[in-house]
Amino acid sequence: MWPLQAVLPALLLLLVLTPAQAGIPRNVYHTIIDVIDRQYRQAFVARGERLRIDRLWLDDTEQASAWWEEDRRGEIAVLRLPGGLARQPIINADAYTLVVCHELGHHLAGPPRVWKYSVEGQADYFGVAECLRRVLPRLPEHDAVREETTPGVVLNRCRQVYSSAAERDLCIRSAMAGARLTRYFAHKRHIDPPDFERPEALLVRRTERGPPTPQCRLDTYFAAALCNPRQEQVADAGPAWLCSGNRPESPGQRPRCWFGSAGAE
Repeated sequence: MWPLQAVLPALLLLLVLTPAQAGIPRNVYHTIIDVIDRQYRQAFVARGERLRIDRLWLDDTEQASAWWEEDRRGEIAVLRLPGGLARQPIINADAYTLVVCHELGHHLAGPPRVWKYSVEGQADYFGVAECLRRVLPRLPEHDAVREETTPGVVLNRCRQVYSSAAERDLCIRSAMAGARLTRYFAHKRHIDPPDFERPEALLVRRTERGPPTPQCRLDTYFAAALCNPRQEQVADAGPAWLCSGNRPESPGQRPRCWFGSAGAE
């Protein structure tokens, strides 16, 4: 029999590495969903629809999803949110908030669309430019973003775009949520993690409908964080959160790695 003093350290290490202990805890998962539900439920009511969020904490699936259903009372916008993704070691609270915001974006982000669903890149952009901007200030900073661990390009560009400390901090926090989530995407594909200083080189003519590369998604999250409607022209007759001026050098534009100039809508 092993002595107790030898067994305890091994047991403690096992507890630390157990998957159930990774990612975010159950109460944080529910808090994130509660806040997003409160912020957006009325948006669906205003459209004559209902929002249903399927909370599946015990489901180990690692992919969230969005779709429509219909019953006698009308259309239902559904979000399916398994707990398996929330328990992934790379995922933190802000990254998981972005996951939920992205799925919400498939319903609310507008064109470009595939049938009734906003395409992946548009849902990504909405997830930061509209949803995180509204939701993160209402959530605690479970994983504090410290300047000494934030890439200089993020600090500098957020400071250039926003004058108030609160807006700069939200820009940084949103960009770093995107960095954490795209690290997960890259990990799943067994490729190097994206880098803020190496934007996607590929430029498309027609808008991509499927999931962009992890690097392109990071570029999108960062652009959305840098979209300051007070400085940039927003979409004509479009949402106030969408920067779509005619200056290609504008930091808040949807990246051309997925958003094309032809057939975009």
